[in-house]
Amino acid sequence: MKKFKCTVTRTDEYIIEIDENIINDEWMRHFRSYMYSFYTLEEHAKHLAQFQARIGDYDFIEGYGHVKRNGKLLFSGEDYDSQGRLLPEDQRREPGKGINIVKVNEDNDCEVEVEEIKD
Repeated sequence: MKKFKCTVTRTDEYIIEIDENIINDEWMRHFRSYMYSFYTLEEHAKHLAQFQARIGDYDFIEGYGHVKRNGKLLFSGEDYDSQGRLLPEDQRREPGKGINIVKVNEDNDCEVEVEEIKD
């Protein structure tokens, strides 16, 4: 069996919008009590950007809820009835408040370096 070491390089860019009136000191104290020891909005922005780059448009981010992307809540199976119709807005999942991830660039053209591993 042949083995290959593949190094993939891509560049993604996001603007993480955080409403400091919602994601405030009290909110962060509560977040730290069950999630990560983040004390600044910058730490939250870094975490959210890494999550977006690694997981993509998964609609739920643990600790933040259903985060908006480009100002809109992504719809999931929970937002549709048994006939596949979108539920009325008041019956859909509520977005996590105070956070929006704006996708500036997600690099579809990845650079891949391949090296065969010799046993």
